[in-house]
Amino acid sequence: MSTEKDYPVKIPKWVYDRITELTDCVVGDTQWAVTRRQTLRRFLAHIWLEADDDGWTICTVRDIRSSYASLLGQCEISYQGECFMSTLTDFLPTLPDIEFRAGKASKDPEKRRASAWRFNPQQPVSVLGKLNLVDVDTGESTNFRDLLKGNGKAPGNAIDVEKRQTDLKQREKAFLAKVTRGRMSIQFVKELRSREPDTYYRAGIRSLNHLYNGRIEGQYVTYDHYYRLTFGGRYYDQAFQNLPNELKAKFRSGLFNYDIEACNLACLNHLFREYGVDYCVDTSIYAEMMEHSGLTRKQCKQLVHTTTYRLGRVTIGINDGIGAKVYEWCGNSKKKALKILRWWNQYVSPLRCALESLLERIHGAHRKSCSSPRNYHRYANEVGLILDLNSEEYLRERGHHQQYARNKALLAFMICGVEQAYIREVVSLNPERVCMLDHDGVVATGALVLPDWRGFTMKEKD
Repeated sequence: MSTEKDYPVKIPKWVYDRITELTDCVVGDTQWAVTRRQTLRRFLAHIWLEADDDGWTICTVRDIRSSYASLLGQCEISYQGECFMSTLTDFLPTLPDIEFRAGKASKDPEKRRASAWRFNPQQPVSVLGKLNLVDVDTGESTNFRDLLKGNGKAPGNAIDVEKRQTDLKQREKAFLAKVTRGRMSIQFVKELRSREPDTYYRAGIRSLNHLYNGRIEGQYVTYDHYYRLTFGGRYYDQAFQNLPNELKAKFRSGLFNYDIEACNLACLNHLFREYGVDYCVDTSIYAEMMEHSGLTRKQCKQLVHTTTYRLGRVTIGINDGIGAKVYEWCGNSKKKALKILRWWNQYVSPLRCALESLLERIHGAHRKSCSSPRNYHRYANEVGLILDLNSEEYLRERGHHQQYARNKALLAFMICGVEQAYIREVVSLNPERVCMLDHDGVVATGALVLPDWRGFTMKEKD
């Protein structure tokens, strides 16, 4: 729960009204009761605003102890004419618009599950078409210009690298300095006004709360970025990059949206060439899959990506994972789904062998170039970030399961490194022209000069 803000600044008034109704259930005028009401208000605002695509917000017992501790204490509660003693964490899940999903502890990281909350207040029909935002603490209404002023300055970009990597940190700062101020189209705000309160709507409201040092300039709001460095070298921000694609299109309306074509395959082929593996994945793979399976291109891409990151392994089953997805895509036809999976398992056999060879050569090259056996577990990718394969995240009870987890992480880390090395070169060739970073692309204020990388094609897309 480490975000640059402990809780959201502005939320819709109808959400605020429901939160106020719930906080008023805490009885008493003592300082303890006042503090509990304030804490409950921040907690409910947080789990409403930070929800994922399914409406759930991860908030563990540890998170509650550190940020919302008073929710765990016994207090007097008055609800629907009844008064009783309870903790707020026990009381809240009994309400019709709040759900709690208990976490699960396990020695195996893959079997662990964090506790999560879902808060879905009902939006009144009368407020549809309006974007009446209010302050979380005071309920004071605010217009869009005041919201931009209230967001203040952006925190420093979170570039979390090892202490010994000071040169890398300076390079990353220089890279981000070449990304100009972000631009949000006013069309984005108009879209939120007319949108019903689904999870996309919440993501849009969250985005507005992260437009730091924002200024209205014509049809755009320009703002300062707050970027956070993540696995492999990708940067994320809460204003643009964490939006769903539908809202991203509104956000960047009128700007140049560039994307790497078949990015995953391009990066993989780059690694095959770099490590001398005699194999190449052709982009025609999608057309062939579509013809044979009847799946859409988007579904075929998901199948290829999942198989790649599972090191070419295909499970012939429909109970979970990609098999369950294929079953769903086939209209819940078990026979058709299993037929596609069997064909795909045979078709992808050469890729599976190539990935095994690639990982062997990555391990071998790393050991040859490693300065000390003590660093054998620390791998660097194309942008210079380090992956520690001795991390607890990759520990498993059985040796071959552990090696599989490590190899999966290493392959994803290396692919992401190639992708981000290309993005960094694009930004370097176009200083002050790129205004937003995306996963495997960029958003720019004008046409870009593109690097000449074999197998890489970056095109402007709608």
